[in-house]
Amino acid sequence: MVEGRLARMGGLAARVARGPARMGAESTFLGGSGVRAFIFAVGFATFACGFLAGALLNVYLIAIHDPLVDLFRASLSYESAIFGDGLLLPIVNMTAAGFIVKRRAQLTSAVVWGALLMGLTVTAYFHVDQAVHGIVNWAMPTPWHWNAIGLWHALYMLAVTSWLSLFLILTVQVVGRERRVPREAAVVLLGVVAFFVLLRLDYWALDLSLLLPRS
Repeated sequence: MVEGRLARMGGLAARVARGPARMGAESTFLGGSGVRAFIFAVGFATFACGFLAGALLNVYLIAIHDPLVDLFRASLSYESAIFGDGLLLPIVNMTAAGFIVKRRAQLTSAVVWGALLMGLTVTAYFHVDQAVHGIVNWAMPTPWHWNAIGLWHALYMLAVTSWLSLFLILTVQVVGRERRVPREAAVVLLGVVAFFVLLRLDYWALDLSLLLPRS
């Protein structure tokens, strides 16, 4: 009986001893080059999916004189695509990535699903608003009819809005528990505001173009 207890205590001690080792290995990976690689990957993915892919397709369609870019505004005609998706959002998402990694222990399934639901809601709102107001472009040539480019953009928007929703949820948790606003929140907020300013300027320019006489 005593031997059994000693064996159980020995097993418990071994598990406790292995725990810090596993945590140390995880910390070494996520606290060094692993974190930097992850943050860079988030930034590059945002740049590549949000701007680079669309820009390359835009240039190709111009080169082959495709009517899609002759009749509709495409990626390279939007300031929000060039400077927003190409510069601001990669920085914003990289900032959010660094914060999320530090708070990864709080990533419960409820938090992740909540962020995904918020991202889906935002994405649906913008697409419905676009269709209702008839804001056609190369991704939606006619209202309520999105092509493959529109599907790609919708998936990209869903990913970004869900990612930033995840950042928002974790930020709210930090504010509630620690009574402070993380400095990353200021960077993300300024970046998102600047992006929406560019977006508004794009559609303000569109509104003005509708007032000009057509030749």
